[in-house]
Amino acid sequence: MNIPVDFFRDEVRCGFRVPTAIKQAWAAQLTVLHEIDRICEGHGISYFAEWGTLLGAVRHRGFIPWDDDLDIGMKREDYIRFRKVADRELPEGYVIHDFERQEGHWLFLARVVNRRHFSFDPGELTRWHNYPWLAGIDIFILDYRYRDPEKEIARGRDTLRLIALADAIVQQRIDASKAQSGLDGVREQYGEEFKCPEKDASARDIGVALYGLAQKQMARCPREESDRLVQLFPWGLKGAEGLPKEWYDRTVRIPFEFTDIPVPAVYSDILTNRYGRSWMEIRKVWGGHDYPSFEGQKENLRRIADFELPGFSYRPGMGNVRDVEKKPAGREISVLFLPVGEREWTGMRPYYDSLISKGNTRIMVVPLPVFKKNALGEIEASDEEMFLADHYADYPSDLPMERWYDLDPSRERWDIIVIQDPYDAENPCLTIPPVFYSSELLKYTRQLVYIPSFVTDEIGDNDRNDLYNLKHYVTAPGVINADRVIVQSENIRRRYIDALTAFAGEETGAKWEHKVQSFIATEEI
Repeated sequence: MNIPVDFFRDEVRCGFRVPTAIKQAWAAQLTVLHEIDRICEGHGISYFAEWGTLLGAVRHRGFIPWDDDLDIGMKREDYIRFRKVADRELPEGYVIHDFERQEGHWLFLARVVNRRHFSFDPGELTRWHNYPWLAGIDIFILDYRYRDPEKEIARGRDTLRLIALADAIVQQRIDASKAQSGLDGVREQYGEEFKCPEKDASARDIGVALYGLAQKQMARCPREESDRLVQLFPWGLKGAEGLPKEWYDRTVRIPFEFTDIPVPAVYSDILTNRYGRSWMEIRKVWGGHDYPSFEGQKENLRRIADFELPGFSYRPGMGNVRDVEKKPAGREISVLFLPVGEREWTGMRPYYDSLISKGNTRIMVVPLPVFKKNALGEIEASDEEMFLADHYADYPSDLPMERWYDLDPSRERWDIIVIQDPYDAENPCLTIPPVFYSSELLKYTRQLVYIPSFVTDEIGDNDRNDLYNLKHYVTAPGVINADRVIVQSENIRRRYIDALTAFAGEETGAKWEHKVQSFIATEEI
């Protein structure tokens, strides 16, 4: 799947900053979706965006910005057809998790996963945009709900009994005699339909057999005896009536990030039923699962690893406060701006305008390119891509600009260099030319200033996903190396200081208090 390089950039959506690390997870899931879509299209199998993915597709034309999972749905008959062909048609390395195949997956949904284990193999990393973690898509399965209430109650009762017995055996909450009695009752009720394992079978094998039989009960209502479809586990078994079956008869494809995704044609009715009439209103609701999901995989690896996980870490002495020379009276000040994109330039513009208004300032704006890099940190770009990657022509024409490949920062000592890229070599997927890393630019200026690329919403104590993402774009070399960090407000200043202190240690707090300023409190240069 060809994913545009610019997709991996940090960006702000609905006031929420999405860093590259989250974009990698999105890209990996979209790659998995591409393979599911290829199979479904090839075999005439219907599927559709489900839950938050449906809301994101319609409201955001992509992921909900503060979410990182991708969910689809299938009617039972479509999922059965998908399973028949998926094993042979999914790319090598892909696996399907369900209760039959995956230890501990006691769920009545399936998950298509890009690989069996996380991997730091360079080839695998490059294949997956330097993303080492598992990326999966949940498939929620819809079953028909009986029109006859008595049949529906009986179906629900039978299903729940089988699940309860399976869980009791697997979790060893029942002694052998009661387990045997329960299994005898199942054999008596279902006969040959119950494919009971051998007597010396493991608890898991018995649980799988019972779950398989429970799944047959979920599927036993035919379309002609139903008016509605429902995700039976857990919602239908808890009494949810589901939605009219006709709502899932036709899908349409709508934009989703840089591709598209099928959604039920009556998506507005479904979203109104799910989230109320105000579903188009932007509300940052945290819930459903941990964010981001790959942090759980990281933590599991930390518990068993005998090595330090890759990642940027603070070293004593980093970001020490430099003595900034005072501006010589009457001398022209030279300032070099290094924006990383035409959108991002707007974050620098207020500071640029303030310098212009002061006069006696020579300013140069040099747009920097952003390149994809492989697992070894090597730039992956053709000569033509390198030439166009700075988006030079997209910047305002009135700026005093120069091309990045014509500039050698070492030829002149600039009074101020203003940067936007916080990462240096630490972005997990992208890079700028190394000559423009903050660690290099410190040599060529009396004052290195970092200004974030974007203005975000103000961050509160309960904005847990915003607070998490600070660890990606705040605790980074460009911020730490800068002599000054100029942010949008006193609130964001405090968030930066707190994140940097937690990252580098309490003893460094005074350093960040000195460096980080809000724009409204910025001193004269």
